Parts: sequence; structure tokens; C-alpha cells
Amino acid sequence: MQYALKERIGRPDLFCGRETEMKWLMEWSSRIPKELAKSQALLGRRKSGKTAIMQRLFNILWNQNGLVIPFYFEVRDQNMWLLKFAESYFCTFLSQYFSFVLRKPLPLTTKYWQWDQLLQMAKDHQNKDILDEMNEFEGYMRNESAENAIELAFCAPGNFVGHTGKFFLIMIDEIQYMTEYIFGDSEFAIKLYNLPGAFHGLVELKFAPMLVAGSYIGWMTQMMEKMFVGSRLRPYPISPKLDEKAGLEAVYKYSDYYDISLTEEIAVTINNVVQSDPYYMTALFSSPFRNFSSVKGVMQTFLKEASHDEGELYRTWMEYINISIKQINDRYAKQILLILSKNRHKEMGRDEILKKLGWSKDRDPELEEKLLPLVYGGLISPTASNYHYRGIPDDVLDYIFRQRYHYEIYNQPIDIESEINTRVEALKKKNRSLNAQVSDMKCEKQQRKI
Repeated sequence: MQYALKERIGRPDLFCGRETEMKWLMEWSSRIPKELAKSQALLGRRKSGKTAIMQRLFNILWNQNGLVIPFYFEVRDQNMWLLKFAESYFCTFLSQYFSFVLRKPLPLTTKYWQWDQLLQMAKDHQNKDILDEMNEFEGYMRNESAENAIELAFCAPGNFVGHTGKFFLIMIDEIQYMTEYIFGDSEFAIKLYNLPGAFHGLVELKFAPMLVAGSYIGWMTQMMEKMFVGSRLRPYPISPKLDEKAGLEAVYKYSDYYDISLTEEIAVTINNVVQSDPYYMTALFSSPFRNFSSVKGVMQTFLKEASHDEGELYRTWMEYINISIKQINDRYAKQILLILSKNRHKEMGRDEILKKLGWSKDRDPELEEKLLPLVYGGLISPTASNYHYRGIPDDVLDYIFRQRYHYEIYNQPIDIESEINTRVEALKKKNRSLNAQVSDMKCEKQQRKI
């Protein structure tokens, strides 16, 4: 397969597992020419694989060279003037369109080709409607007509259906950042909180449906409820974790990529420690603290990555946590986080949380007020009842929470290393039952080479 869009995952064969998600997306995208595909929203925390999935879908559709033209755009978490955002969006769309129809891989070092290059491609393509639309956009840019420019850019995929007879799949990664980082003026004084609402009608186009993604689930949910009323976007949860077998396969692929020999025991230990999470694997394999010579070495690598100020896992999660905690930076918000994380494998009602906090029932409104920013930041999850909540079912996150806040809240030290060692001893017994899987994978790998 030709990778017209350079995937952020790196080497393409590091894309592991995701059979269920990719099968569903391929079936869904096959309905676009029939105008039966409803727009979707991929919801999952940071580093859960959403970008990898969307970029792989782009390359599959590009290689199929069929009736559906893919368009992938990532919104960045940096301030941007609406006019420049419109330029970035439209030029990215044009670049990916011409890449598809002219069968040219996209540039590696930039998001899109320069305007004069795009104009030449349009002339080579000999489509007057597209040239007219580009000339109209150029006029808006020259006159700094930001509102007209963004309207034309957002409507372009739908308009191109009429210009070309093709269908489009519009993928927007981290769409929630539009509510925070796009401004109506070049001085960044007028924040356009409701910009995603510009897609309110476009999202219902069956000939150019949208697949959007966001890393802050609460933030995304609020945005969807406010700006895409009437269930215009159907949520699809993305788990960061693979199943156990796919996780083991990923461990061996990473070991090949980093040219590291692993014993079966070490491979299984790595997979179990990171709970079959590819991002966590990447952090361990690329760690400057890496030591895979023994089970103890694996555990020390993991502990430094999850607790050391220079550890990637620690820094990544603290960035994520601080977005929410800074809004409610008090002792009780952190305690609520610890309570729900400790009980992360079950739902807890507000009455149970009040009891754990030692609060009376009349403080329920205060508790709900503190829960909402944690939900908004994606650190805890509500349930359908909106009375019960749960922590994120992630052991790594729990370790980081407790290392960061346990002593501050309870004035008691914790020994994460002992907990990890106890867990490893339990895993050793479990590992014996996985030896057959490891052997099977090695046989499959050898057969593929043959």
C-alpha cells in the first residue's frame, strides 16, 4: 500500500490490532456513495489511537482510488486568526484532493502545497468550477474577508461533490480545539467559542459526512450537545488498549523496530504492565531509562516513566490532569479524583462519594459542582443516570494520581514500587498461560517470512 499521507505512528507496520474499529469504519465509509453514512465522532483520551485510525483510513481510501475521497485535517492547540485558519483548512483540502485525483503523495514536510502549486494542479486538472472556487477564495484572502473565507473552506467538500461527481469523507481531528484557539481578529482578542457550530448543517450531508475526533471526552460531549443538537454526530468510543494477543504482537513489533531482543517472559511482562496500550509501549521502548534485561529492569523502567519528572508517561498525564485540576485546584477535587480512581472498575453514586469524603448529604450540590470540571477534562466519566460516576480504568493513571496527590490529601506515604512488584508476581503465574500465545505468534511470524 502506498502511504500518500505520512502517518504519525511512524513505520506503517507499527499499526497493530484495531481490527474491530477498522472493519466498522470500512463498512461505514462504503455506505457514503449510497448516501447512507451518518456522521460520527470518535471519543477517546489522548494517545488512544484516534489519529492513527483516521490516518490509516485516509491511506486505505486513497489507495482504493474509488468514489470516496478522504480529507484529513488536524486542529492544533495554538492560537490562530480565523482568516489563517480558513487558509490552512482550504489549502489542506485542495492538497489532499489533488493528491487523490492526480495520484501524487502529499508533501512530507508541510501540511499542504503552496498556493501557486495548487493553482497549477488545478489548471492541469482542467476543472473550471474548482478554478473559479479557488479564485473566489483568493479574493477573500486578499480582502481579509475571514467569514466568507471560512464559509467557502468549510463548504468546499460538499461543493466539490457537484464539481466532480465524487463523494467525500471529512475527518477533523481534535475538533474541540476550535472552541478555544481560533480568534476572529489577528490580535487574538475575540475568541470564536462557537466555531464548530458552522458545521451544524454540513454535518448532515450524506454525500460528504464527517468523522470527527476529540481527546477530551467531556469537552467533546459538551460541544456536541451544544453545537450539534439532534444527535447530528453519533459517538463511537475508542479504547486505548488492544486485546491481549494484539498487545503481545505490538510488543514484538516494537522490539524489532528498536532492535531489542526479548525473552518470552519479558515480552509478556511488558504487555501486562502497560495493559496492552501501544502508547505506553512506545514510552517504555523509547525511554532513556530503558532496561529490558530482566523483569525487575522492566519494572524499574516503568516506574521511572510513570513517576519521574522526566518520564514521558508522567509528563503526558500531568499535562492532561492539569487542564482540569487548575480549574478546581483545591484539596477536595483531588480527593474526589483519588476516590474514583481507586474504585475505577465500578460506578459510584454521589451518595457514596459524599460518604467517602465525610460530607453530609446537603453538600450534594457542592459535590456536583466539583465533579463537572473533572468530567469536562476527561478525568472521570459520568453514566447515563448523571448521578453515578466512574474513574478511568487505567492502572498507569491511578499510579500517577496517587504519587502526585496521595500524600498531599492523606498525609500518608505510598509505596508504588511494592505494589508493582506484587502485581508482577501475580502476573508471573498468569504469564505461564500465555506462553502458547507467544509461541503461536512466533510461528505465524516465521511463516510470513517464508
